[in-house]
Amino acid sequence: MRAWRHSGPALLLLATSLALPAQGQPSSPKLRAVDRALLPATAQIQDWLDQKDSWGPAYTGSPAWQKFMGLVRAELARMGAVNLLEHSFPYTRWYTTEFPDKSGWSLSSDGTHVEVASYGTQSGSTGPAGVTAPMVLYDLALPVEKRPPLAALAGKIVVVKQQPYASFGTPARVPLGVAGPRTAAAYCGNPPACRPPLRGAEPPSPQWGKPGPLMSYMDYEYRSGGDSYATRLFEKVPVTVESSFRNRDQFGQIREVITNVLVPSRAAGAVTVMDLSPLAAAGTRIHPTPRQFNVPLLMLDRVAGAKVLADAAAGKSAHLVLDAHEEENATAYELLATLPGRDYGSPSDQAILLATHLDGPSVVEDDGGLAILAVLHYYAQLPQAERPRSLIAFFDTRHFVPGTEGSYPFDLVKDRPDLFRSVVGGVAMEHFGGLQFVEEGDSYKPTGKPATTYIWGWPNALAVQEAIAAVKDQALPRAIVDVPARPGVNGKPQQRWLGGGFSRYLVDLGGWPGWHVSGDWPSAGFQAYYPAAKTRLSAEHFRLQSAVAVQLVNALMTKDVIAMAPAWGYLQTAIDLLDKGTVRDRLQQEFSASFALVQAGQYAQVRGALLALAGDAGKSLTGAAADSFDGAMRQARTLLDRAIARQAGLPAVDRAELR
Repeated sequence: MRAWRHSGPALLLLATSLALPAQGQPSSPKLRAVDRALLPATAQIQDWLDQKDSWGPAYTGSPAWQKFMGLVRAELARMGAVNLLEHSFPYTRWYTTEFPDKSGWSLSSDGTHVEVASYGTQSGSTGPAGVTAPMVLYDLALPVEKRPPLAALAGKIVVVKQQPYASFGTPARVPLGVAGPRTAAAYCGNPPACRPPLRGAEPPSPQWGKPGPLMSYMDYEYRSGGDSYATRLFEKVPVTVESSFRNRDQFGQIREVITNVLVPSRAAGAVTVMDLSPLAAAGTRIHPTPRQFNVPLLMLDRVAGAKVLADAAAGKSAHLVLDAHEEENATAYELLATLPGRDYGSPSDQAILLATHLDGPSVVEDDGGLAILAVLHYYAQLPQAERPRSLIAFFDTRHFVPGTEGSYPFDLVKDRPDLFRSVVGGVAMEHFGGLQFVEEGDSYKPTGKPATTYIWGWPNALAVQEAIAAVKDQALPRAIVDVPARPGVNGKPQQRWLGGGFSRYLVDLGGWPGWHVSGDWPSAGFQAYYPAAKTRLSAEHFRLQSAVAVQLVNALMTKDVIAMAPAWGYLQTAIDLLDKGTVRDRLQQEFSASFALVQAGQYAQVRGALLALAGDAGKSLTGAAADSFDGAMRQARTLLDRAIARQAGLPAVDRAELR
């Protein structure tokens, strides 16, 4: 084990400044328990949702997005937020008409009009005249050698038959079998600079075990409403029980086909037929958003698609219209604002990061900005002197731009790290208020239950307790607390972290504690479907989720963020996953003693306890077990080093060691 860089008096400074932010001042009762009277009223939330619903999808740079940003900015100003910052980035906006206005996209097959569910975003344009060409069937359920070769697709309208949900997670699911092109397409559209795609950020935490295909509920730390899930863990969920697993499978199937088949084949156009009922498919969105490609694509449900599949098999012709346009130098920016805490403006200021995206296709999927407003509404009613820590609200707008965040590297967190130096924890929020939908035959309808809420976090016992307490205290139905980095209560893999980019910031900023509160969007909220504010989501459920988020922020406001940090959980997990025996028992006892000092705020003694634990482990562990332990120990020690450096003005510790 390597020596520590800093210790002694600076460590005592850490205990005072990070463990007890309200030391010497009484804590407001509003920070000890959620006072729902301070949350926005249900009518206020419904008004926000109705306004957003009336504008349509808030794709970055669009008129609807600008109206949504105007609402957010006005509410931030009303609540007393300061230092509103627009972080602009270059952007060329691709657009066409939006559901329910289908005038920009249409299809006729063998001379017969076909109802189209949606367009393929970023797929170029036919212009208003459209394109007419013979169709050719490309059935993904067939082995690749039985499908037409790419050369046979040139100049044709390719009709893609997606694989049914019934095959998902079974041996019947056929791999695409077509390798991607060795060189990137010459035409790249966005970003304007045509930079090569970047590798996306790693998940906020590693995944323990192999959870398998995303087709079922998995293990967990805690879940509410145990009788409302209807299927056993790891049992494939039928669409008659919950549609989100099927929808997620179908929304994403076409992405690899675009890259590996449609673009290199030089097809004239394409149609994809999904295993979705008409109402489930309406306004469908490709996800993740592809970089722009010049194969105009339309998306069909299975009912409308039946005739097209038959016509394509017979080699008949179709007329496809996707009249899309581009706006160069469109307005695009990320937004940052701060609700000041007691020490705002001083070197001792500490902040809690609230992060989300507010660009996207639906009133559910991209309503995280409204969730942040609901949380800020709560704290704005407390005097600044009663807010122990500031609240930094970060609204990202790159989630649905071409290639998403990884390929569009204009990230405020990375470009202006000075704005986030005070962050000591955070909560990410997405997809609030969504309802659960099921499919019976071709009928797509709500069950009367809310969509599942996932609360993802890191393997720290204190942080997990806080998440469970928030769910219980606020009586949030159908909520699942997940910690992917360790086995669940049944000893099996937990649900992998979905959409963790907005929690990843806490890792990159230094391994700070926090949670990701997210409704399960695909059930009712991933389509550009309008109106939806009174049919696909509930303002009452939105308010409950907001209460949970406030309780979690309260924990970060008043409790020891060092004790709740992920590093301790990784260290404990590295020990708990050792083979049973005296070595594991001894190291567990030593860790428990060390963590008891952390919980008591006795940081002056923690260093010696960790050194003793590391020495004992070094004598007992070898191979992969030793590597896992050493990595976790480095994180725990680096966490303290980084906190000390931040508080004492000493050189920063290498961030990479916390990843």
